[in-house]
Amino acid sequence: MNYQQKLINIHNYKNIFLDRDGIINEVIVRESGISSPRKVSEFIFRQDFIEFMRGISDDKLFFVVTNQPEIKRGLLNEEVLLHFHNIINKTFTIKKIIYCPHDDIDKCNCRKPLPGMINAVITEYKLNRSECLFIGDSHKDMLAATAANIEAVLLKTNYNKPFRELPFIDLLVNLL
Repeated sequence: MNYQQKLINIHNYKNIFLDRDGIINEVIVRESGISSPRKVSEFIFRQDFIEFMRGISDDKLFFVVTNQPEIKRGLLNEEVLLHFHNIINKTFTIKKIIYCPHDDIDKCNCRKPLPGMINAVITEYKLNRSECLFIGDSHKDMLAATAANIEAVLLKTNYNKPFRELPFIDLLVNLL
């Protein structure tokens, strides 16, 4: 299956949902595969994200929705996670960061690919779904956005594959 490129005009959206790992910060490659940072020295902003945020207009609201199962697995301390989120909030204008600390075994509604986190934000801020765009780097992100009935775009990486007929981008700045 090949990636199908479709142009997304980010100016059509007021509310931008972002996955965290792989979109805002670099993912960490461990023996078990792609992972989240577990310590401050591993938390590094993606240069493409910095450039994207510099180029985006101030009229957008940004929301981060992120699975963080390493909390449940005992591999990440929640205080460290909140420190990462404080770094994000001090550096960029983010309306809300919401995370799911659960693992698949918990079968919660907040863990992507379920739309719980997205729907909670849409309800809390009374957002119009047609004005929302989700930017993610995984199939779970795309499934969550689809289930929440909002548009989505996949950031193509060396660790993911195309997803259905949803659009993709090579770089976040391509959305500007």
